[in-house]
Amino acid sequence: MSQLGTLSQTTLLSATTGSLPGYLLPVWQKMLMVPSTTVLDFVPANHLTPIKKKKDGYLGTVEWQEKSIPVFSFETLNKGSKVPEPQTIAIFHAISIGDKVAEYGIALQAAAEQIKIKISELEDIEKAQVGPMEFMQVRFREDLAYIPDLDALEARILSLV
Repeated sequence: MSQLGTLSQTTLLSATTGSLPGYLLPVWQKMLMVPSTTVLDFVPANHLTPIKKKKDGYLGTVEWQEKSIPVFSFETLNKGSKVPEPQTIAIFHAISIGDKVAEYGIALQAAAEQIKIKISELEDIEKAQVGPMEFMQVRFREDLAYIPDLDALEARILSLV
């Protein structure tokens, strides 16, 4: 399991004495909750250069800091359906695939919300159905959020690039 940026049990437990900065990322019909250490930047989706034939959630590339960054649809990678065109793109720091893909983008449907996460504010939704790219579902401030399984997500991304 990767050490940087995942919301592992250890990371969540460390949040009991303080707070962990993070983001709520609006993907199609759900929110992803990630620590801020995983997200490097946000860019407008109109900077996306689509690939000719979209395959398995690979949408195209975006230029970021003079590099071409691959952009993906979380929902499609998570075995979901096709989604509307993205509004913004979150640039992620690759945790487990940094040697081949140092950064990657996830398409968002709206602007991200910066949050402070404390374990006392999270309620684990036991036995909640989650997709293959999701670690767990939680209730945060009365709303549902999904914590992505970044290791699984990055393994899937690596298989596509």
